[in-house]
Amino acid sequence: MIRKITPFIAFFCLIFNSCTTDIEVNSPGLQATIDDDNELFRPGIKKAVLHDDGTLVIQGSTGSESISFTITSSKTGTYKINQQAVNAVTFQNSNTKFSSENGVSQGQIVVDEIYNNEISGSFYFQDLKGSDGKSITFRNGWFYRLPIENFVPEKEEVIEEEVIVEEEEEEEEEINECLLNASLTAKVNGVDMITDDHDAIPFGVNNPSILIKAKNDTEEITIVFPINVTPGQYSLTGSGDYSATYSLDNDKSSAISGTLTITDHNSETQCITGTYEFTTRSGVVVTEGVFDFGY
Repeated sequence: MIRKITPFIAFFCLIFNSCTTDIEVNSPGLQATIDDDNELFRPGIKKAVLHDDGTLVIQGSTGSESISFTITSSKTGTYKINQQAVNAVTFQNSNTKFSSENGVSQGQIVVDEIYNNEISGSFYFQDLKGSDGKSITFRNGWFYRLPIENFVPEKEEVIEEEVIVEEEEEEEEEINECLLNASLTAKVNGVDMITDDHDAIPFGVNNPSILIKAKNDTEEITIVFPINVTPGQYSLTGSGDYSATYSLDNDKSSAISGTLTITDHNSETQCITGTYEFTTRSGVVVTEGVFDFGY
């Protein structure tokens, strides 16, 4: 089989002089060499997360080591540490946490391409300062076709102050009956998927959205749409106002195409029903999806 090398990968080959067996060419990919001893950092988990304020965080983790760097925009271009276009760079291993330090650390991130909700580019970081006083440098870094996901904040735990009121009964918390009876099913590559753990998470300030999440022991489906959505048919992608993902054993893959149909939405009772289907970037086909949720 002859593998076609894309112009983007050929571009990296020119920069790094040669494409050797040490460089992983896949989709998606994230890689760099650490310091001058050519230690290869190649995380198995990698993603790009878009926040409500427009900042983009690129993350990668091997389990024992992790890197995270933030840029102020999700557009193509060059972002330099000393120009504060790169807000933060951190690297954590089992012993030490390294961070970028203003006026000391150098480096940049180059975003070459954003296409189909995936981002590609290159980076290097010099003199990230560690909590042990040492420094670390990343050379020949690159990321290729990382799926861009919307940031979803974890639900905040509200701790209520205990108030003793004489002869006053404690009021029960009102729970949405639609959420109590929530259901989500689908066929994944033709096999029935039944979920038994359901949640609904509102997020965002200016244009609030809601994320519905349903899972079983090994699989998870998430669907995002505006909280004021009306009945109708909408296109699903990997990020944006209408998006979906499918996960198997925590390996998440975002939708590249699909359809969400809202059949009913009652904003007063906060109950919503609909159907969905989508195909993910990794080739998983989700069909005959049905949900009945509350939030």
